[in-house]
Amino acid sequence: MKIAIVGGSIAGLAAALTLRCVGHDVTIFERTAAAMRGHGGGVAVLRQMMHFLEQHGHAARKTLAVPIEWRRWLASDGSLIEEGREIVPFSSWDAVYRSLSEMLPSDVVRYGEAVTNVRNLQGSVEIEIDGRETVTADLLIAADGAGSGIRAMLFPDYRSSYAGYLAWRGVVEEARLSAHLVAELDNSITLLRERDALFMTFPIPALDGAIKPGERRFNWLWYRNEPDAAALSRYLTDREGHRHHASVSPGELSAEATAYLHDCAREKLPPVFQQLMTHTQAPFVQAIFDALSPSFAVGRVALVGDAACTVRPHTASGTSKAAADAIALAQALSDLNPAVDIEAALATWATARRAELGPLIARGKQLAQSFGLGAITQ
Repeated sequence: MKIAIVGGSIAGLAAALTLRCVGHDVTIFERTAAAMRGHGGGVAVLRQMMHFLEQHGHAARKTLAVPIEWRRWLASDGSLIEEGREIVPFSSWDAVYRSLSEMLPSDVVRYGEAVTNVRNLQGSVEIEIDGRETVTADLLIAADGAGSGIRAMLFPDYRSSYAGYLAWRGVVEEARLSAHLVAELDNSITLLRERDALFMTFPIPALDGAIKPGERRFNWLWYRNEPDAAALSRYLTDREGHRHHASVSPGELSAEATAYLHDCAREKLPPVFQQLMTHTQAPFVQAIFDALSPSFAVGRVALVGDAACTVRPHTASGTSKAAADAIALAQALSDLNPAVDIEAALATWATARRAELGPLIARGKQLAQSFGLGAITQ
């Protein structure tokens, strides 16, 4: 089949790989003008994503993730209060994105191509590109992220819900840090639990993928409750005065938001984490939202990744969920051709996949509550 994918991030790339493997003709439409680089911070790469990459010819564990052995909890003064073994490999969004991109022919992705309208037709789907070009496909896959424009077209009355807390984030090159600080943080995920907040940091590959000591980076996240709508709006307004829905990218934080972040760090964090903050050149912020599309398929349009649903980051399952979505969809379509009932197959897949993700969504909310983060849900 001829399949169009909207969104060339991790979920879109994973879907393209699996669908090409079962013989489909796939084109990705990505609105950014060039391959994405430096867009994200650290990510956990769970077994499902590792297996997915290795199945597609990438020796992931040795080249993608920085090995760590420990999970360490610090007290507010920086002293160690607890440690235990940790087996989750940590990588970066860039490394996973690059690994997926390298497995696809360069002409699969059409950069600078924004999908502005979608119409389900009898036996096909029509896609409008930038309001000037129309493309017809057998089906379309929306992989355009948590703020999915395709989801908004399909379900105009649906709104994601703010979970009541933010993730302040940053990445800092290891070479900028003192040897003493690196020694304190190396080989572990290091955490601090406060009232209504959680800080964590762990090593990740360099922007070019290097994982050697001295060349790596350290990723940090500071989850903080923020129930004040006015404050949330201020932090999501960038340095040019533009208000963003859920995140402000690295280098775009306003002076007010940056000053607030540094003031909180001086007041709340032990020196080891304050130093990370001080050496971070471009912190950014992400508001945590819950989104679960009313359906994962409408006619010949299917939703995957964060366009279908967002899972709280505490499950460390974002990349693996994208891979699992892609695999499940490819399996559902592997025995089909345009002459059979694609819409029925998509509807069956959508119902099953949505149900499968229910426990993971619930687990993410439970973890947030256990850390004192966000609004209490029943």
